[in-house]
Amino acid sequence: MRRVNIQAAFLGEGGESDTGDEEGLALVVRGGEIVLVLPAGTPETHAVETASTLRGSLRLETGRVLTFEIHDGAVGAFFEDEPAELFDRREATPADGLSSVSAKSAHQPTFGGAEALHGTVATVRDVMTTNVISVSPEESVDEAARLLEFHDVSGLPVCEGGRVVGVVSEADLIGKSGSTVGDVMTSPAVSVTETTGLERVAEQLTQQRIRRLPVVDANDRLVGVVSRRDVLRWAASRVPGATRPT
Repeated sequence: MRRVNIQAAFLGEGGESDTGDEEGLALVVRGGEIVLVLPAGTPETHAVETASTLRGSLRLETGRVLTFEIHDGAVGAFFEDEPAELFDRREATPADGLSSVSAKSAHQPTFGGAEALHGTVATVRDVMTTNVISVSPEESVDEAARLLEFHDVSGLPVCEGGRVVGVVSEADLIGKSGSTVGDVMTSPAVSVTETTGLERVAEQLTQQRIRRLPVVDANDRLVGVVSRRDVLRWAASRVPGATRPT
């Protein structure tokens, strides 16, 4: 076991304590690591019963990695299943997911991390997804959950009359009570426009600790979505010899 500060325990996904009186207790288990969030100074013998949050990443025999998060009192749990190769690439970078990493060889082309975005003139329009699934505030939480599962995404824009009024995520659905999307959505939504620079988008995604941003026009109407993966893919495409995404 080892003690870690609360920010280190939740790099890139939030989890900072509002009161500053919590810490993480990391447990190494077969296939990965589990972190318990508990009041600072709690004896290890009482860690499980006092933990407010349980989070971990487990490497499965199928070649995939399961990341999960369970909050005390919640009616469900957040989990994400992804290829081990993708998980390893992300874990090889520091907290913001876009910072520099060391090259294995000075002769190999390297991604360059956040530096690959500095000074770029690329904008959201160059990378965003325009075929976007959205829901209305009146939609049931059951239908929102079905759409998230079916389309393999962790969040959806919430639109009313074509305008973005919020975002509903997996965390909203499992951590809040309500029968409709409007009851549980996060509002107002953090959004960007098509002309927003990618360097700025990367800052918002990491500072706000979110995975994707709705893209809106001057009237706040939804025109697309830009995600961490969109920005990462574009930055990686600048490596010499890499193929730029279409």
